[in-house]
Amino acid sequence: MAREFSKISPAIWGSHRFLRRNSEERLLLLYFMTNEHQNSAGCYRLPDGYAMSDLGWNLEQYKTVRDQLVVAELISFDAYTSEIFVNRWFLHNPPTNPAHAKGAMTLISKIDSDKIRETVEAEFVATDWGARMTENPSDLDPQTSNSRLANTSLMKRAR
Repeated sequence: MAREFSKISPAIWGSHRFLRRNSEERLLLLYFMTNEHQNSAGCYRLPDGYAMSDLGWNLEQYKTVRDQLVVAELISFDAYTSEIFVNRWFLHNPPTNPAHAKGAMTLISKIDSDKIRETVEAEFVATDWGARMTENPSDLDPQTSNSRLANTSLMKRAR
């Protein structure tokens, strides 16, 4: 089931980082922020074919534009895991309560790419609820905690 809500600020239309991009780059960035695979951690696996089908683009066009967004540091991408992270996600979409933070932490623990997971963790910890949850890991409900989550570098730093 697709999400019914995604928070994108109208301030994006005043962002120099966004406005410096060409129309294809803007469209792809908005797609990465709003497609049905997006989640509360801002990071997800996206096979090329899904994006190509949704956008009506060929592989060369998709890869070229995606690579331009990587160079512009608007997204992070791991070709091996096909994971995308919208950089600065938590700056604009921070957790709003403990349950939201716990859910984001669970999603972060499932990121396969070490490089991307570390980027996401650093952004998460910089949020109010992210800092609270990592400073007090005992606040995690045992029902939502699992060994993979407890053993992430994010949680190990909190101990």
